[in-house]
Amino acid sequence: MTFMISSITSKLRKSLCDITVSIRNILPHNCILCDQPTSHYRDHLCAVCRDDLPYPTNICLGCGVTLTSQQLHCGQCQFNPPRYKLITSAGYETPLKQLIASLKYRNNQLVAHELAQHLAKRVTQLIDNGLLDTPACLIPVPLHRKRLQQRGYNQAYLIAQALSAHLNIPILDCVQRVINTTTQTELDASERQSNMHGAFVLSKAISPGTVALVDDVYTTGTTMKELARTINTDEHLDIQLWSIVRTTIE
Repeated sequence: MTFMISSITSKLRKSLCDITVSIRNILPHNCILCDQPTSHYRDHLCAVCRDDLPYPTNICLGCGVTLTSQQLHCGQCQFNPPRYKLITSAGYETPLKQLIASLKYRNNQLVAHELAQHLAKRVTQLIDNGLLDTPACLIPVPLHRKRLQQRGYNQAYLIAQALSAHLNIPILDCVQRVINTTTQTELDASERQSNMHGAFVLSKAISPGTVALVDDVYTTGTTMKELARTINTDEHLDIQLWSIVRTTIE
């Protein structure tokens, strides 16, 4: 009897879910870039705009520059190997920079799903080609509690959540931002390094293995490298740096 009730409840739940999806798909669901209808209400970009997102076929896993063939590093990074692998989807280009701005400054949290899907494409490509190890967990770059209260959410965490769903890699909540640092946007490389020193503290031990730090924009890498230093004081981790885009200081 109990089994029959459970089975009926499960079927009813599935039917209600299917009805909800059908109704939601009838309602307008347009692309956030061109405003044309998308194929499903969960899609926030149409197929055309998604295919048009910048995506160099091959990138250097040290600095993120575009390469003409599949290899780990560009010539400069081969000569001076970086400590961490840097995985990005593309440079800081239109329309990716508009999507990131929409996520960070205009409360458009739905964009995180699309940005994460774009980065997941790169990660999957590298893993399939044997150029990247699958990390045991994702660690989003944390915001200070005051910044989190002001914005209402951490964009890096939203991106990590979507990446976790795409790639089936868990998120590890193990670090806190204890200094409410000045925004890095107007700082040069040395000022960024001084600004970030001591900004994070480890709140939970991390088992040895491979982990990926997740953020939206990588410029000099100061924030992610300070976070990496904080969590890896005894050198027991293989750390990857994952960011939607790579930019440089003008």
